[in-house]
Amino acid sequence: MKLNKRLTTISAAALMGIAPFASKTVQAANVSITKTTMHNSAVYDKNGKSTGKTYSSYQKITVDPDTVEINGSQYYKLTGKNQYIKATNIDGVKRTVEHNAYVYATSTRRANSKLVKKGTTIVTYGGSYKFKNGKRYYRVGGPAKQYVKVANLGDVVKDKNINSTTNTAQEETTVTVTSPTKLVVPDKYGNPISSGKTLAVGTKFTVDRLEYNMMSENTIQDDNRGVRPSYYHIKGTDKWINEDYVKATKKIPNHDIFGEQSTYITFNKDTDVYKLDGSLQTTNDVKIRKQLGTFRVDKLMYIWVPSENKAELFYHPVAKKIDSTSKKANSWINMNNSYVKASDVEFSGGIKLAPSNTPEEAKAFYDSGEATKQVEASVPSQEVKQVRVSIDTGASLYDDQGNAVATGLKKGTPLAVVKLETTSFSDKFPQQNGQPAKFYKLSGKNLGKYNWILASEVTLDN
Repeated sequence: MKLNKRLTTISAAALMGIAPFASKTVQAANVSITKTTMHNSAVYDKNGKSTGKTYSSYQKITVDPDTVEINGSQYYKLTGKNQYIKATNIDGVKRTVEHNAYVYATSTRRANSKLVKKGTTIVTYGGSYKFKNGKRYYRVGGPAKQYVKVANLGDVVKDKNINSTTNTAQEETTVTVTSPTKLVVPDKYGNPISSGKTLAVGTKFTVDRLEYNMMSENTIQDDNRGVRPSYYHIKGTDKWINEDYVKATKKIPNHDIFGEQSTYITFNKDTDVYKLDGSLQTTNDVKIRKQLGTFRVDKLMYIWVPSENKAELFYHPVAKKIDSTSKKANSWINMNNSYVKASDVEFSGGIKLAPSNTPEEAKAFYDSGEATKQVEASVPSQEVKQVRVSIDTGASLYDDQGNAVATGLKKGTPLAVVKLETTSFSDKFPQQNGQPAKFYKLSGKNLGKYNWILASEVTLDN
């Protein structure tokens, strides 16, 4: 996915795997929290004098939850020690991108091809680095090397200025149509639907908000500029206008609803995926892999896990698919109404969600059988075909981890199946004609957990 234009703190960074929020984990107790140093950090005493000690970048440290001010600067105190580290080396500071910028891994190599658009706000950590080319760069993420040229960034943005954007009057401006276009309204899927007649060049509107939203996500990207547009809201109406077709009298804040109204997590270790009924979707061999990017979640809820006989907190990721630990090229885990344990991931930033239910409600939901019904209902309906066992020794059935059960299915036994595919456990079986083993998924209810059969052991009826 190409980089979208996102002008509040963080979104431009989020799609590149840059840590867009302060690097923090969920607070576990009142006495301390775990933080990550995002920059090499000198250690100071309570008077602000260097102790000569340092912590390296991306080191986990335990600190008191509130910063303290020493000589006009904010520091974190390491819990139980007379050691202090500058907060800017941990939480970073917000800076506005004043010129279109790329993210670099070295002075000569870009970290990726994504463009950070002028006007966006990103987080930088610690002081700048001087590279071999003589230019200075700020660190903007990690632990992969990610830097932006100092020359492309402005001064530190104060939080109070960002928060003041809630004052609607301060966000009003006039826009003038510069190219023929139409006003739009979002449908239920966030697609921009044209409304009314084509607007003549020179038409003016009063707008009270500029927003990167689902309409932006669903608008075709201008490949010449490398970004998707934000939309101005027409004051007093339900209509919007694409920013690319107008010129504003004055600049107003550009709100990224994904950053301002969302919650993000990071997969800081290989992570299992679960279904709503508490069963594992992934296997020991294939999980969501540990990765640097942040992922948006829209729900925090308790799910009863029958194998553990208890309810656990789970996040629901918004992504349709997430990169897996499989060694195959372009291997993803399909996230079809799937969940990950909150204890297996790290809270990255945004709104802290409250659980939408209780452990007791999760247990009752599971006992009612409704969880299983919803899992079954979430599987797309498919054409049912018939196969017959084709081997003399009889065929075995397999569960979702590739474990077999001897069924005594004799040659010629008919079976209803719905799909033929390479599974997450195909690598456990000998290849067929140089290709991973394929399996048929059995169709029908009350099959139990053994619902796969090797394609090489059956033939498809004509």
